[in-house]
Amino acid sequence: MSIRSIWFSISFYVLCACQPEVTYDVGTITPGTEGEKTELKDDLQFMSIAYRDLYDEEVPPSVLKTMRKAYLSFGDKELIVDEVVQSLLLSPDLELPTQQSIASDPAAFIAETYKKFLLRNPTSFESEFWKTQLDQHPDLTAQEIYYTFMTCQEYKYY
Repeated sequence: MSIRSIWFSISFYVLCACQPEVTYDVGTITPGTEGEKTELKDDLQFMSIAYRDLYDEEVPPSVLKTMRKAYLSFGDKELIVDEVVQSLLLSPDLELPTQQSIASDPAAFIAETYKKFLLRNPTSFESEFWKTQLDQHPDLTAQEIYYTFMTCQEYKYY
């Protein structure tokens, strides 16, 4: 073997060994929990969705205009959103489950309420918690329970 061929072989191996390894970065991927809500609703989305959840229809333009006007005209946005939720729940046009229907099948009421507002089934702990609340406080109304769901942190996300 000649010096030239040895030199060529060594140069070839050195050059091949010095080539950078190609790595592709796909970023950090974190597994999500099924049904995990990560996007915060803005206030106007929140009010529109609250109307839809309560009335099972899209918010009429005149109602949306009134909500928007109230929202834009007052500085404390959280207060206005809360007032809108309360006024939606106090509307005489809203058909709510009666206390009698809640008492007759509390498990169904709890499951329907979770699906209506949080778009999921309640965990066994949540079901037991609400069954206990309904047993211990038979005067709880659907209006009060709906308000609790509509003002909870999970409801603010989609």
